[in-house]
Amino acid sequence: MVTKTINISVPDLQPVIWKKLVRIRQTNRVGSAYLFTGPPGCGKEAVAIAFAKLLNCESLSDTYCGSCPSCRLFATLQHEHLKLVVPLPTGKSSGDNKGSVLDNLPQSSVDLLTAAIQEKAKNPFHKIMIPKANRIRIDSIRELRKTLYLKSQVSGQKVVLIFDAHLLSAGQGEAANALLKILEEPPDRTTLVLVTDHKADLLPTIVSRCQQVDFPPLETAVVRNVLEQYMETEQAQFIAGLAQGDMHRALSLSRRATEELLSIMRKSALAVVRADGFQWREFVSGLSRLATSNPDEYIFNLYLLQLWFKSAYRLRIGLADELHLEGLLNDLRTFNEGYPNADLNRIGEQLEDAITALAQNRYLPLTLINLLIGIQRSLRK
Repeated sequence: MVTKTINISVPDLQPVIWKKLVRIRQTNRVGSAYLFTGPPGCGKEAVAIAFAKLLNCESLSDTYCGSCPSCRLFATLQHEHLKLVVPLPTGKSSGDNKGSVLDNLPQSSVDLLTAAIQEKAKNPFHKIMIPKANRIRIDSIRELRKTLYLKSQVSGQKVVLIFDAHLLSAGQGEAANALLKILEEPPDRTTLVLVTDHKADLLPTIVSRCQQVDFPPLETAVVRNVLEQYMETEQAQFIAGLAQGDMHRALSLSRRATEELLSIMRKSALAVVRADGFQWREFVSGLSRLATSNPDEYIFNLYLLQLWFKSAYRLRIGLADELHLEGLLNDLRTFNEGYPNADLNRIGEQLEDAITALAQNRYLPLTLINLLIGIQRSLRK
């Protein structure tokens, strides 16, 4: 279970991408805007912070030195050339107040944001999330425009990191349109890095003005190496396999007992494989309650089922899998022997449909019943 400070070498998270970013700095061909996209937990925000540090490092080595005055300031996310833009809750309009965006927020929100930034400096995978912050405010972009065009007393590259950049388009998209004006006439020695899991939600005109950097999921070995700092190798391997390249998920799972996770997988797999009316009722009612009380847990339970069937498929065709551990291997073998012709790819698609049903506000009891019927049909093929 993770209880210590996270020790992560950011350049090692995405080595291929990091080499490209280092090359940009070495050739002094730094662009005015970049778009970092990819799945959750793949290190986009961590690499964005490291890139900002790299562009301002006073050393001329192949990476940031970590010890110069600039790097030490970046280590606390307090450098003069670093601007963080994140979703914020609604506050008083800056048009009615001459203070900054933070001056117009409730003090409780400011305190939470300050604490979140301090935690982000310690753990680059910490997600900055403020209650009721569901959009990037136009006030934040207006304030950004005022500060970016001012001359700095410190040499280096101003870097703006916009986390959850897709939320620029929330509401009427005023923040997105305001940012577009900056991208059309970027200030000198300034780089904007937009970071998002949802590239499709950004305005096409914004995307077209950014150099795109697409992040793949993290390598399982990278996730495992981080987890092995805090747990036994076998447990780290199991958690890394469940995480599927998502460090956010890996760190969250590390707080849960392996036995609990195995129990969820076994119980769910047994419920959907067996045509048992009682177990079906428990499965449907239990997940329906979770969808209301804890939507993330609803998704997580179905995600575990997806991984279980994926591991069964890989075992069937002779491919190694991180989940082929003693705690699951016998169950997977028994399933494959009992259902040698099951269409496991189709089952994965059916589970994905049940996951997306939550966001689509579909009637989940009916969706889950159809899932169970569909799985039974796929098992008999």
